[in-house]
Amino acid sequence: MKFHTEGPRLVFEDGPDTTFLNVSAALLNIVNKQEHNNITLDFSETTYLEPKIIVPLLTVARSYRIDHVFFDIITPKVKKLSDLFHNANWSNLISPEKFEPRDDLNDKHLSALQYRSSDEQYRAVDRCLMTIIKTIPGVNRKAIRALEWSLSEITDNVLNHAESHIGGVLQVMSFPKKKLIEIYVCDAGIGIPRSLRSGRPELTDHVQALRESIQEGVTRNKQTNQGNGLFGAYRCSSLSGGEFEIYSGNAFLKHSNKLLSVTKTGIPARGTFIRACINYGIERLLEEAFVFRNVKYDFPNDFIDKTYRRDSDDIHFIMIGESNSFRSREAGMLVRNKIQNITEEYTNKLTFDFAGIHVISSSFADEVFAKIYVQIGRDSFNKIFKFINTEETVKILIDRSIRQRLSDRGR
Repeated sequence: MKFHTEGPRLVFEDGPDTTFLNVSAALLNIVNKQEHNNITLDFSETTYLEPKIIVPLLTVARSYRIDHVFFDIITPKVKKLSDLFHNANWSNLISPEKFEPRDDLNDKHLSALQYRSSDEQYRAVDRCLMTIIKTIPGVNRKAIRALEWSLSEITDNVLNHAESHIGGVLQVMSFPKKKLIEIYVCDAGIGIPRSLRSGRPELTDHVQALRESIQEGVTRNKQTNQGNGLFGAYRCSSLSGGEFEIYSGNAFLKHSNKLLSVTKTGIPARGTFIRACINYGIERLLEEAFVFRNVKYDFPNDFIDKTYRRDSDDIHFIMIGESNSFRSREAGMLVRNKIQNITEEYTNKLTFDFAGIHVISSSFADEVFAKIYVQIGRDSFNKIFKFINTEETVKILIDRSIRQRLSDRGR
């Protein structure tokens, strides 16, 4: 994807990929030299979209709003791409006056989220993890822990070090066929080199500062921070064979194909952009990546524990909070994925609480309960799963769906 400028308009089109630094420099010229404060981003002719350009671009656009510079968007003519622009929440974050947010409407993918406080960051990370466990089948518990740690640490760095007046922007994209998760975190703050230099005045070179930022124990203040945030996320990405990138200050760090490079850039980044690509299918990733001072990090209370555990080791699954719908097979598929992942392939006991649910569709019951019943068998199903607060109508629908699937299987 490349672009050119036409006055206060940036026109994007297919072609050799540019970098968001070039886009940022063009915006700086339009705002500061041409003195435009209403800018149009025209994507109408694009036939593909590059998140590693758009996510930092929307972060820069949010930052410019402080200076009363506003953006409009012309979305792609290709409907699928136009829908992606809206569903990924890119449209709203760039031009909130024109486009409604989609973060509560997007059930299958995580919309881009802006967070400005520790509470918002906490909720954003939890929403990422919830989206992952319900949309990606076969994500094991250790992979979820590795993703949780990486998301938490990278996003927390923004609040602790960036001094970003807009907080941070988080986007997570999944590629189940490749078993890849891509994490994008951007801010409009002072940048890693300047942040590190406040406690490490000897780090005057931006290339050196970025190289240091992914080393174990490197931080601007050892009294308040351990310096393991980027180190752990970088290890998680690189050891899994994924890519890891940082743009900050006048430097660009990239790890790809087992090679690490850090180069100087002629254009300074407006804040920091981090992209971490993690292969969650790698065995022992958690044990290998999260070793600090030669000690393996323990995860005493992870996302699944705090979300689903009650007084016992059993998982408590409150159905009314786990799906926006109980009337379609598609909704059932998301719920079944979630059950499979949080029970670690049906090895943990789970209580289904149907309080507040008066009816479900036959297709939902079949997709969730009948398919699991056939997969693990009657004895395991009855041993692992317990149902409470279930109305008679719902019980009948679940039982009938199981009998129907068994009957179809026997033909």
